[in-house]
Amino acid sequence: MRCGVLIPAYQPDGGLPELVSGLEAAGLEAVVVDDGSTAGLEAFRLLEQRGTAVLRHPENRGKGRALKTGLAYMAGQGFQAAVTADADGQHTVEDILRVARALEEHPGRLILGARDVAQMLPRSRAGNTLTRRLFQILHGIRLQDTQTGLRGIPFTESSIPGLLELSGDRYEYEMEMLLYSGRLFPEGVTEIPIETIYLNQNQSSHFRPLADGMKIYRILFRDFPRFLCSSLLAFGLDYAAFNALYYLVFRRTLPATVLARVLSAGVNFQVNRSVVFRAEGTSYTAWNYLKLALCLLALNGGAMYLLVDVLGLPAAVMKLIVEALLYLSSFAVQSRLAARARRR
Repeated sequence: MRCGVLIPAYQPDGGLPELVSGLEAAGLEAVVVDDGSTAGLEAFRLLEQRGTAVLRHPENRGKGRALKTGLAYMAGQGFQAAVTADADGQHTVEDILRVARALEEHPGRLILGARDVAQMLPRSRAGNTLTRRLFQILHGIRLQDTQTGLRGIPFTESSIPGLLELSGDRYEYEMEMLLYSGRLFPEGVTEIPIETIYLNQNQSSHFRPLADGMKIYRILFRDFPRFLCSSLLAFGLDYAAFNALYYLVFRRTLPATVLARVLSAGVNFQVNRSVVFRAEGTSYTAWNYLKLALCLLALNGGAMYLLVDVLGLPAAVMKLIVEALLYLSSFAVQSRLAARARRR
C-alpha cells in the first residue's frame, strides 16, 4: 500500500525539514502544504530542494482547507492512504510510522493517534475532555481524543469524495471528519496510543481557543437552533389546537389536551426528522420518538413529585429547572438517534 504523510504547515519552525527527513529515511513519502505562510519560508525552500512535494496556498486558508488540498493532490498522485501529521513537533516519526502500520493492519478503518489526556496541558485537557464528552453524548461516538491531528486515512471510492465535500476550513474540519466517520469509513475507527508532546508550552500552535473552539462547538450543536424553532412551532400548534378543540368542539379539557398534544407531537416528529436533524433512517422512528416522549413524561412527573411534594421546594422554580433539563436531554437523545441514522 502506497501511504504518504500529509503535513499542513503555517509559519513553520526549523523542525519541519528534520521531521520530513526522518519520515523519508523511514521510507514514507511526505507532502507538505504551505498554508499561506509569511514566516518560516526557508523550511519550505529546503524541502523543495530535497525534492519533497510542497503545495502552496497564496494566503492562509486554515488547516481544514490545507488538508483538503493535500488529500486531493495525493489521491491524484496514486496514493492509497495518508497519515496526517502536525508541523509543530507534536508528532514523532515513530508515532507516524505506527499509524501507517495500523492502516495496513486495519484496511478501510480510520486510524486515530490518541494522546494521554492526563498528560495534556491543563487548558488542553479541559477543552479536550469537554469536547469528547459532548461528542459522545450528542453523537453516540466514544473516543479518547477527538482533537488529535495524527490520523491515518484510507483512500476509497467513498472516502476521498466525502472528505473533500465536508464543510469547514479550519480545525472544525477534523471534527466534521469524526461526525461522518461512519459514512466515510464503514469499517470503523481504531485508536492507537501515541506520545503526548508539547513544545514550549504549545506556543507554536495556531489553534485559537475562542474562535476555533466556537466553530467546533457550533458543529456539535448545529442542530440546536432548528430544534428550538421546531419546539416553538410545536408549542404554538399545541396551544392553538387546544383552544380550537376546547371552545369549538368538546368544551372539555381532557380530550382537547390529548388530541392537541397528539397533533403537535406528530408535526414535531416530522419536522425534527426531516428539517432539524435531517435523519431519514431506521433509528429515528416514530416508535423511538414515542418511547422518548413517554420516558420524559414519566421523568417529569417523578422529578416534580420528589422535589415539590416530598422535599417541599417551590413548584414554580422546580418546574422551570426540570423542564429545562429534560428539554436538553430530549435534544441529546434525538441527536444521537439522528446521528446513528446518518452513519448507516
